[in-house]
Amino acid sequence: MGNHSILIYGAGNCEIAGALEYELNQITQINKPNIKIFARGYFFNNSCIAMYRRFKQIKEYVKEISRGGVHEYFYNGDETIKTCELKVNSTSEITFEKFLKDGIEKLQADEVILILIGQGNYGGMFMDFSKSPPIYIPYEKVFSIIEHCVKGKVKRLSIILDVSQWHNIYMPLYIAQYSFIDTVFVYERDAYLSIFPVYKWIDKALEGQEHWIASTTALFNGYHIDSHPIWWELCSHKWEEYVRFPSGKSFEAFYSIYKKVVIHKGNSMRIYSKELRDQGIAYHNQLSLKDTKAYFSREYLCDIEQNDVEKWLNALKICADYYK
Repeated sequence: MGNHSILIYGAGNCEIAGALEYELNQITQINKPNIKIFARGYFFNNSCIAMYRRFKQIKEYVKEISRGGVHEYFYNGDETIKTCELKVNSTSEITFEKFLKDGIEKLQADEVILILIGQGNYGGMFMDFSKSPPIYIPYEKVFSIIEHCVKGKVKRLSIILDVSQWHNIYMPLYIAQYSFIDTVFVYERDAYLSIFPVYKWIDKALEGQEHWIASTTALFNGYHIDSHPIWWELCSHKWEEYVRFPSGKSFEAFYSIYKKVVIHKGNSMRIYSKELRDQGIAYHNQLSLKDTKAYFSREYLCDIEQNDVEKWLNALKICADYYK
């Protein structure tokens, strides 16, 4: 059992707020002197969360929250100090960067495990529906911010990602560009809004003699990514050929490489659909009404009228502004 320094960033200005608050609050129950944790979560107020309940297909999955705002946790191996800023703040590139700088300064560690939790799509993560239009951070920007804040200050960085949707090619391709990123695990949720179980992972996966990634992949479903840049450059090249000329032959040429660098254990159907092929690497950071409608359809397999989506976003914006 070794020493571990852990950073956790959770974006909950979306339907994930209640589940995220519960998981982060479990940090207060930890009693492990060999571990240090710095965590920060951004949360809607409960009144804003209630807006999701106008959609019958979604309301049963959304958990309540005790209080909105920005929650921060620092566990120093002895006790947890929790602070709350009780107003709704937006997650953004700026707040993400500030979190990383604050966390690196607090932990003062050569090796860090960074856990990122939030809703996502094929282009990025950390969705924030408190903004108009809703925003997220593109994967390319996420990892460039990490490099800016971490490179030269941490010798080895490992990443655990929990995003509801991720691009099987371009997201790990971005990761492969950064040699200081050592190990990457992408968590596969087993149910709607069933996010990465932080406390269970710390309690079970960080014990024993084996490396924590071996314990993690044994305990949880997900994708263990080998981020060697040469493999991913070749994998990307074969993917682009498959996108241009989709066929069984071009897919097999791509997949024969892909399965060597992404080891998957889980229940998801690993189908590379036309929708995924059509998702390129264009830099976007906003969701249109059409995008938001598609998000709900993809996440919850429900069809919500675009007019209802617009009314919901307007009401949600009013609610979020009230608590700012």
